[in-house]
Amino acid sequence: MKGYAKPLYEFIEGNKIQFVIPVYQRNYDWLIDNCDQLLSDLVKLSRLNRYSHFFGSIVTSSADNNSYNRLVIDGQQRLTTISLLLLAGIKAVKDDAIEISDKKRVEEAYDVFLNAKFCNAERKIKLVPIENDRIAYDKIFNGEGSFNEESKITRNYHHFYEKLTRRPQLLSFDQLLDAIERLQIISIELDKDDDAQLIFESLNSTGLALTEADKIRNYLLMSLTPEEQLECFKNYWQKIELATESQPTRFLRDYLTIKQQLQRPVRLSNIYYEWKKYMEGHDRKEELIEMLDYAHYYQQVVEAKLFTAKLSEKMRHICNIETDVANVFFIQFLKYASTNELSEAEMYKVIDLVENYLARRIVCNMPGNALTQVFCALHKDVLKSLEEYASANIELDYSYSDILTFHIMRRDGNYQLPRDVQFVESIKTRDAYHMLKPFQIFLFERLENSVHGEYNDVAIDMKKKDATIEHIMPQTLSGEWKAMLGDNFEEIQEKYLHTFANLTLTGINSELSNKPFAIKRDGKAIGNEIYPGYRNSKYRLTKNVTLCEKWTETELQNRSNEIVTIFLRLYPLPQTTFKPLPKPVNEVSLEEESFTPTNRQLKGFRLFGNEYTETTWKEMLLRVVKMVEQQYTDIVDTLYDAEGFFWSAQQADTRYCTQIAPQKYLWTSMDNRSKLRCLRFLFEKCDIAESELVMLLEPCLLYTSDAADE
Repeated sequence: MKGYAKPLYEFIEGNKIQFVIPVYQRNYDWLIDNCDQLLSDLVKLSRLNRYSHFFGSIVTSSADNNSYNRLVIDGQQRLTTISLLLLAGIKAVKDDAIEISDKKRVEEAYDVFLNAKFCNAERKIKLVPIENDRIAYDKIFNGEGSFNEESKITRNYHHFYEKLTRRPQLLSFDQLLDAIERLQIISIELDKDDDAQLIFESLNSTGLALTEADKIRNYLLMSLTPEEQLECFKNYWQKIELATESQPTRFLRDYLTIKQQLQRPVRLSNIYYEWKKYMEGHDRKEELIEMLDYAHYYQQVVEAKLFTAKLSEKMRHICNIETDVANVFFIQFLKYASTNELSEAEMYKVIDLVENYLARRIVCNMPGNALTQVFCALHKDVLKSLEEYASANIELDYSYSDILTFHIMRRDGNYQLPRDVQFVESIKTRDAYHMLKPFQIFLFERLENSVHGEYNDVAIDMKKKDATIEHIMPQTLSGEWKAMLGDNFEEIQEKYLHTFANLTLTGINSELSNKPFAIKRDGKAIGNEIYPGYRNSKYRLTKNVTLCEKWTETELQNRSNEIVTIFLRLYPLPQTTFKPLPKPVNEVSLEEESFTPTNRQLKGFRLFGNEYTETTWKEMLLRVVKMVEQQYTDIVDTLYDAEGFFWSAQQADTRYCTQIAPQKYLWTSMDNRSKLRCLRFLFEKCDIAESELVMLLEPCLLYTSDAADE
């Protein structure tokens, strides 16, 4: 690697040289603010008559062994922007919109910065952007009338032209060119043996941040030959971007979670580094092929475009929630369904079951983030049950949806599917007015279209604000409302105000919001204006209200019961008779709270699918804690800092505690039941399924008490 400080013009000039942007680089994406800052720097440079201005480093490597051309590893945004600025200036000269002393200076700009008239390529332009940018750039360069207006290339070119031709004039063309020629850079030329990827990472740790997907794309493509880069970019990566709406980072997170069978998705900010670890020993082209396959299933999930209209509509309900918590499950399920040719009816049951799970939890106001680890495990749980029956040569008469139902219904605590008592009570009492907007959209759309008939696209209407959620009994009660509700109007309002029973869909004018019930129902003419009421609404939820002559607690109770009936029809409690095969008596998972370690000898344990040979409960406790801490360092550190339960960050008596690390002590002088309680506490804090820890046991007749073992 060689580095030189030199003027930009010296670096870029040459009639044979082209600067090639590799296909693994992201598209040109400088913002208007970035352009304005560059132009401001050039104006200051000219007006203050400064000798130079540092323009950053530009990193290049040889495009091939027999060419002058350079691959731009870092610096494409600046090189492209300077070229656009000069092209805008040249256009301003041609339009007589900017001053110039001698039009030969335009030729100078072309010769030094823009043309490569003696290069080997048919295209004699110095800058070679990636394909989409190149099309937009060439239209500008060649002065074509039909520009690609969607490109940031075109947008920034227009912006520069507008700024340069504005009055009073910022710079003449001479001043502009002179200022650009005073820009100084550090030119870094990589040798064949230099690690371009490592250098790229360090250089891009500051400035306009790369996405994790940008880094992964560069990692996958950078080490390939130019021909391989082009092939892999066009055949795989570009298609992956299209399938993921040009925002592949979240897909890559889900893909990594699936391929590594993680308990929960990695943080978006850590995907690249986790990806590098995952890719050790993997063929890059083969991985791209696999990624593209999974990307198609991801696209089906996030765009709700499955292979039948019925399935797409069902998935669209879940998309309205605007959560990606179930994406890992659905990607795996859709791939499985395609491979095993599951019927439309079976696929519908599975999607419906997940919707039921999410809907009941939303109504019951249960935390959605608790489900990340559940949905990471569900498909694996179903496959495990299938494999157990297959290994035992027992014919299985249950479908995927039957088995999935069992694994959802067995969850408890923070992960449970609420049963009917809790669900019904929440329908009646839940504050539906202040819940998250996507939850409102999801639930009210389902309520509105719960029976077959004319479909009202509530989701679209609410997103466009053509429909809103409105209180029937208003938040501020007038005298008429108080009189209608009766002496206990305050209690009634407090009990029902924000519940489903008192809310409806409407697009009527807010002028009627606090009016008496009869006016809200029937509408009213105020002056020359006619304000429609509920009778004019297209929504069934609202039209039903017009059947009432008044709006009192009786009507509220009736509507509450009607909505309960609708929800229970939409989301009946799932049922299944499937049971997994009995577990061997020598295995028990941490989730079996009825298990007692009394008189049971440990012969090892299994965690995250891997087996370990620790034979005492204390050894297992310490090993598990250390392994969990490696994956969830931040969470476990807070346990020590909080000094709670069995954890301490202070110097502790090693007769009773074990030092895990500096300023990290774990209480280990306790009975074996307490050790298991300690692990359950740890797993809950780290959101790890207790079923992931399986203890391998054998009968132990030597122990007659549940004493602490060493």
